[in-house]
Amino acid sequence: MEASSVPLLLDLAVLLVSGLAVSAISLNVSPNRQQFFSGESVRLSCEKDGNSAGWTLKRTSFIRTETCEADEGFGRLNRSTCIISDLSLSSGQGVYWCEHHSGQRSTTITVTVSERPFIMEIPALPVMAGSDVTLRCMDRRGSTVPVNFFKFGRHTAPFKAAPNGEFTIRNVQRSDEGYYWCSTDRTTSPSSKLSVRAASLPPTNSSAPLSAFPLVKLLCHLVAISPYCISTGLMVSICCCRKMGSNRAWNSKLHSSSSPTATSCTVTMQMVNEHVDDMAGVTTEHHF
Repeated sequence: MEASSVPLLLDLAVLLVSGLAVSAISLNVSPNRQQFFSGESVRLSCEKDGNSAGWTLKRTSFIRTETCEADEGFGRLNRSTCIISDLSLSSGQGVYWCEHHSGQRSTTITVTVSERPFIMEIPALPVMAGSDVTLRCMDRRGSTVPVNFFKFGRHTAPFKAAPNGEFTIRNVQRSDEGYYWCSTDRTTSPSSKLSVRAASLPPTNSSAPLSAFPLVKLLCHLVAISPYCISTGLMVSICCCRKMGSNRAWNSKLHSSSSPTATSCTVTMQMVNEHVDDMAGVTTEHHF
């Protein structure tokens, strides 16, 4: 049996509006599923950190971009929620996202409207990795239908047949992402993509002095490299002294007991020797 085809126009629309996605912006959909029967209703809203101001719900349907409750738009606004009633193939199916006047966008969701005998209940929003996800195949009355579940055009082993009309993916992972649909001997549901997002990281301990450790590490590095900086400076002084002495030799004879340059170089050499002796017992290997 051939799998139901993925709507190519909707896939293209997802690529066109993928843009800049900001994780803090959330698009909420109720009920949280991608597939609807014609005549049903859906509610969508946008928010960031609990604030819905400045956000607009948009939709691309057959490569046409529309705005909720705008001229030649779709749905109606009830405060910050866009309500789309009496869904149909022409008035409800499309790719939805939230957009701020600054240009920031949320992730997208795809809404599919069907007139078939049954649809597949699959989350519209990405599910968190490690959680359990249940897919259901149901008719217009909300009753489950005995079916087989498919993924990527192949039978989704080990799930196989689902006489109760549903199956659960335990501990869902990124490898479980993909297009799913359910099928009987006579017909199939539309196909929809299951999206999985990474699990949230545990919060850090805000009471810990976060700046203390980098500061201590910096000081240790400064202590470790300071002898090398001093040695380099002294060696540069020696080279300068020798150069000065060489230049003066062309004009007069130098006497080691009375020449200021020679005396300065001698003192510098003594300082280097003393510094090297002091460093002999110092361990310069540090572990952080």
